[in-house]
Amino acid sequence: MKNLTYLFLAFFWVASLSAQTENKSNVQRVRIDFKTPEGYVRHLLLAFTKDGSATDGIDYGYDARNRDKLKDDLNWMIDSQRYVIQGVGTYSESKRYPFGMFLTNSGPIEISLTDLEHFDTPISVFIYDAWENTYQRINDVSYKKTMESGVYKDRFFITFSNHKTHHLLTDVENALNNVTLNYYQNSKAIHVKTHGVPLYLKLYTLQGQLISSHDLNSASDTYALCMAHLQSQVILTVLESDQNSRYNRILIN
Repeated sequence: MKNLTYLFLAFFWVASLSAQTENKSNVQRVRIDFKTPEGYVRHLLLAFTKDGSATDGIDYGYDARNRDKLKDDLNWMIDSQRYVIQGVGTYSESKRYPFGMFLTNSGPIEISLTDLEHFDTPISVFIYDAWENTYQRINDVSYKKTMESGVYKDRFFITFSNHKTHHLLTDVENALNNVTLNYYQNSKAIHVKTHGVPLYLKLYTLQGQLISSHDLNSASDTYALCMAHLQSQVILTVLESDQNSRYNRILIN
């Protein structure tokens, strides 16, 4: 009963702020529902402002923080904080907006597109899984997956084109493709050669738990990171530049 009360209050909060947003002109809305492993539903709203009055960062009057403490939840992630409403700038097909998925329970989840408002022409909406590098269009069919409990902050994104139609990368973004990352079993170390690109490296378990993060922004362009403290397992590596991210799985043994 307590969970149902939380979800009712969360829905009231979203509906209230949606009504406030309704008064702002030139707002395009993408409404998303997230069904938890226990069958509860979280309502999320992404709002595009044609006049650019909101940004991809935190904007007072456009963004609504998540005030609930649910066992399982999906939220927008803005500056590492959890939101249920996100107002952004003008719509762009090339944009990606990150979700944070927080699961106490393992089991099936579902992400659905429930409505598109005030778009002049039809748009496609995709869920991008960065770990598996897959896209699924959710305009007609919901995204469904069985998940292990854990925290997933760098895995799922909402986007508006798939890998076949994404915008061409700039030379700066392409520079991330030249970065090399290898694990050497003899030395039990991850070696990264950045070629001068400022980077951050994050290591995760496959359940979404952060293992460690590393700032690769020193004068050196070669790094050796000892992994001897880790048990034998497959981990996810996330290389992040200012413009792009790259994901790889490696076996630590």
